[in-house]
Parts: sequence; C-alpha cells; structure tokens
Amino acid sequence: MTTDTHASDEAGETPSTETPDTEQSASSKASNAGGTGMSRADWHDTMTVEGGGRRWGWMLGLVGSTAVLAVAGVLMAINLPGGTTLAGTSVASVDDAPAALQEAAGTLTSLPLRFSTDAGTELVRTGGDLGLTVDVRGTISPIEQGLPSISAWLRRLPSGPLAAPLQLEPYDGDVLTEVAAAVTAEPINAELDVRASGIDTTPGVDGLDVTSEDVRQALDTALDTIETTDPSTWPETLEVTVAGSTVAPPVTQADIDAVGEVVDRLEAAEVVVTGEVILPADPEADEDEESSEERRGPQAITLSRSELRQLVDVAVDAEAPEGERLRLVPDPDGTPGRLVALMDLARVRPEVTAHVENRSPTPTTDDDPTDVSDITGDLVLDEVEPGFEPDREATLAQVIDAALAGGGEVEIVGETDSEVSLADMGIVEPISTFTSYYTAGQSRVQNIRRIAEIVDGVIVPAGEAFEVNHFVGRRTVENGFTVGGAILDGELVSDIGGGVSQFATTFFNAAWFAGIELVDFKAHSFYFSRYPPGREATINYPNVNLEIRNDTPYDILIDTDSNETSVTVTFWSTPYWDVQTVMGPCGCGGSFRITNERILTAPGGQPVTEEYTTTYSVPR
Repeated sequence: MTTDTHASDEAGETPSTETPDTEQSASSKASNAGGTGMSRADWHDTMTVEGGGRRWGWMLGLVGSTAVLAVAGVLMAINLPGGTTLAGTSVASVDDAPAALQEAAGTLTSLPLRFSTDAGTELVRTGGDLGLTVDVRGTISPIEQGLPSISAWLRRLPSGPLAAPLQLEPYDGDVLTEVAAAVTAEPINAELDVRASGIDTTPGVDGLDVTSEDVRQALDTALDTIETTDPSTWPETLEVTVAGSTVAPPVTQADIDAVGEVVDRLEAAEVVVTGEVILPADPEADEDEESSEERRGPQAITLSRSELRQLVDVAVDAEAPEGERLRLVPDPDGTPGRLVALMDLARVRPEVTAHVENRSPTPTTDDDPTDVSDITGDLVLDEVEPGFEPDREATLAQVIDAALAGGGEVEIVGETDSEVSLADMGIVEPISTFTSYYTAGQSRVQNIRRIAEIVDGVIVPAGEAFEVNHFVGRRTVENGFTVGGAILDGELVSDIGGGVSQFATTFFNAAWFAGIELVDFKAHSFYFSRYPPGREATINYPNVNLEIRNDTPYDILIDTDSNETSVTVTFWSTPYWDVQTVMGPCGCGGSFRITNERILTAPGGQPVTEEYTTTYSVPR
C-alpha cells in the first residue's frame, strides 16, 4: 500500500487530502532517522485494523437507536404524549376524546354569554340559545394527525404537550342578526320642550349600529379565551364585548337653537282670540223677560306669553337640512284653559225638533205602566237648525301664525254642522215609559195635558241636564193653564196650574226606569194612592224643581201623550242602563216612611245601588 502510494506521488496524481495523525508522523520520522522501529508497512496495517473497528461501532449505535425509536413509535400508536389536552381537558389517548368533548359541549350549552356595547345595550343568552355546537371532527383532528408517525412524535418534543383547542361549527347567521338587532342602540335626538313655564332642552345621544359581522368577531374573541381551558374553570358568565359604528342623531344643537329663536318671536307677540259665545243672563233683567234667556254675542281673550307657549309642540323632520329639523306645530292637548272654555262656549249644537207618530195605544189600568216591549211609533225628524263645531287644531294654527307674524286678532274657526239624523244622535227606540191615570172632566186634567204638550218633543243631549219647571216656565192663563188643586206648605189649595205634579210624577218614573241621573226632585208632602209610594215628584214654580241629567252616550227624545183619563211619558234613545227596582215595605197610610232602591248596571260594569227614602205626613 506504501509503494503504491510513493509511485502514485511520483506519477504526479493528486495527493490524498487525508492528513496522518501528528503522533504517527513523528514516529515515522524517528524510525527513518534511526533505522529501527516499525516500518511504513507496519503503520499502514495498524491503521487499517483501527478503522474497521470504528465502522462497527457506528453500525451498532445506529441499530440501537432504530430499535429505541421503533419502540417509541409503537407506544405512540397507543398513548399521547404526557400533558396533552383536548378542549382544556387532559386526555391520555384518542379514546378519551368523546368524554372530553361531551363535557365541553354540555358546559357550553348552559353557559350564559353577555353581549354588551359601549352604548350601554346588553343581551344575555346561553350557548344553547345561540345554537353553539362543537365541531367534533375539527377538535379531535390535531391529536389524530400523524399517528403513529415517529416524526410527529419527535416534532412535539421541543414544543411541549399538545393543547388541542375547542372548535365550533359555523354560527347561525339568523342568530347573529338577532343579537345585533338587540344590542343596536338608536340615536336619541336633541330635544326642545316648550312649556308654559319656559323652554327645556335635552342634548342628543349618539347611537350604535351593530352588524352580524360585529357580533361574529366579538364572539370569536370571547370564545378564544376558553377554547383551551378546562370547562370547570370557565367563568360563570362569558363577557362578549361587541363593537359597532357610532351613529349621530339627526337633530342637533343647531336645530335646537333655530327653533328656540322661533319661540322667542312667539312669546313677544300679542294675540287676541274672539268668538260668538253664549252670554250669561242679565242679572238685572226680570226672569220673565227675553233678556233672561240664553243669548249669544262676541267675546275676546288676549293670550299671555305662557299661554302662547302652551299652544305649541315641537315636531321633528329628520329629512330637512340641519338647523331646520325642528318646527313648531299646534298642540291641541296643551291648549290653555281660557281658550278651551272660549271654544266650548262657541260650540252650538244643532237644534233638532222631532216627534213620534202612530203611537201604540195608551196602556190601560190593567197593563204594566213601565213595559216598553209593546210600544210602537214612527220617529219623525221635523227640523234641524245648523250648529257650529269649533275646530281646535285649525284655530290654534291661526293663532300661531298670527303670533309669528307679530300678533293680531284671530276668530275661532270651525264647521257648520247641519247633516244630522236621529239615528246619529242615538234616538232609535223606546228605553222607558210610564203612565198615570186621573178622572176625566176635572180642571186639573187641562193643566196635565198642557204641560205634557209643552214638554213633548224635547231632546236632552248626551251629558246635559233638563229642568222641567224652568223649561215650562210660570203657569199662566195666557200660557194655557187653569185653576186646579195644588199643595202649598202642606195644605190643599187651588192654584193656576194645579195638577201639573201628576205629570211630574209620570216624568220622574220614566226617568227612573231609563236609569239616568235624578239630579233634583221632591216628593209630595203626603201620599196619594195614584202614585207609587216613594217614587214620585212634585213641582211648583219657581222653587220646587224637577231636574234630570242624561248620563248616557246617546241623546234622549221625550215623547208625551195624554187623553181624558191618562198621561204617558216615553223616553226614546239607545238602551244603556240596566235598571232593577226594589220597593221597600210600606204602611201606605197616614204618616209613614219608605225606602226604595234603584240598582243600575252600565254595559260591562258592576251594579250600583241607589237608595231613596221618602217621609209622608198627614195633610193639614
């Protein structure tokens, strides 16, 4: 091997880059110099033997390492590296994954999630409400990848234990939209409130527009905080902070300032409102003179600054340019009391006259005098004198226009009401009736029939009162009355108009069974057997009156009919009150007392019991 080597050098071949060991080179030099020791051939053979030994060592090491890795690979196929977690739960093998995921899924279903925004809106829903569902395959996949790959196992060694995160199925888009709508905050406009006491302003508040994508991102962020955490350590409520886009309110301070200037002009004006109204009777006029009757005439009021402020409200027009998004509008509900009273006085009801034709026969003494079931007749509308209905909103609008123009005089405006029918007024059928009887030929019969004639056809509007005594007026010979029996201070006397109390009793009983309010009445001082005890009334001009009030929603037509032996009063309207009567025990002779009950029930209401006690004495 030495020759070959020297000849090779001399032949000019490229020398070997292998450098002999320094110690060996020194020995060679010493041998050549002294002529003793190992020859070059001996050194070469020695190196050959040592080189072969090292190669065997490497081969044995490689075989050993392969065996170790093979064993590790086998173990890898069965167990996961220590400390491996799935959805925050420790797992030793893939077989542990279902139980770990079941725990996480159950906890997620009941976990409350609170969605909140910087605008202060909030919504709490559980994971189950939101439809959050575990992606089983996606969650398990990281711990299954590469098994039983030795290289996968080796790759985990430097990075530590594997933590496979909890992964969910895609969110339901409808649920995200629902949450976004719930936590969206509408902007609040700046406000200006005009009151009698002055002006109040409130600044606007920005809103927040939240989209489903905003909710998705917030939900991702919140869930990231628990995806590798043991479910037993999850918070009691998972906070989900949702961002959004700020939305400015349409009405700004510029709009407030602009309408404030308009209110200043309104307050500075002087506005006078006039109208034709009912004037009070002249206190100095005799009660029998025409001047004592109701009459109409002009009346005016000047509105104060506070009253002008009450007239208006503020409306929003979000589409108008900035600075013009608020405007003043009439506020009928804020109308000051003086103006309301003036318009009420300016209201004129249509004057309607009507009568009943073809009446059913007058009941006999054997009939029930209160039974309306057999009463028939034809309602006839005679005449309608147009009324006037004030238009509050239109009047207020004119007042506001006048104020903004610097002031002036405004007349109450409205509509003439002439299209009226009895059905529109609620006058459709008999609701109560009563008949009383007398002996033919007596002078008092003329008075009874005359007062019945005067009252016949009277219409009592809904909510209004009617006084028989004052409507008929003083009983005089000129007015068709004559002398008849009467009671004065507990004594029987003769007087012009005597006997009209029998009509009053008949009228009173018709009102009783109609259920309407009995405002003012007085029973006779002593008992007459022709009247129901304790359910009768007398009248005497001008002090003893008989007044009723129509407390139903419908007008009432008073229909009267009389003949030589009886008088009947029937109320025509729409049934409203259910009436039951309970008569008390009665001695019905001499001096005695009786208490009667009237039980009233309104539609859908509870029964109300009224008690009426009458004391009778013996005539002097």
